Amino acid sequence: MWYVLQLIVVVLVLGNMEVVQALDAGSRESLRRISGVAVVVEDIGSDASADGLSQDAIRVAAELVLRSKGIRVLTNVERTRLGSAPYLYINVNTLKEELGLYAYAVSVDLKQVVGLLSIKKAQAWGATWSASVVGSVGEANLHQIIADGVEPLVKDFANDFVLANPR
Repeated sequence: MWYVLQLIVVVLVLGNMEVVQALDAGSRESLRRISGVAVVVEDIGSDASADGLSQDAIRVAAELVLRSKGIRVLTNVERTRLGSAPYLYINVNTLKEELGLYAYAVSVDLKQVVGLLSIKKAQAWGATWSASVVGSVGEANLHQIIADGVEPLVKDFANDFVLANPR
């Protein structure tokens, strides 16, 4: 309980102030020559799910942002067929406080196959672009996590993607 109280105090002190990781040129450069991305959304916590936040709503919002910037969104079938297609991984963690306040942390990572310098021809999945935000929202406004957390991070990704892949 003490841990939960500390987390809530930290989130309240920060308010809804966005804390987004600064991206370096290498992160943006890693997006070059990618033809499209799939969107994968991690499972939502049971409290948030019961209060109306859904994986589908998060995925749809992210895909709309990507498509609005002209970025091809790969379907699950395409991603499976290609095997090593990059994907945007969205993780929304929530913690519900007794009075109905939610603390949340949203992270958005681009995962793609990368080469390992230490072992010739070895490859692994790695995050080459990453951003995150924390905040708090009332239970009645849980959907705001998408507008205040997910969409801005996906827009940041989309802007970097477009800069790395000019038409």
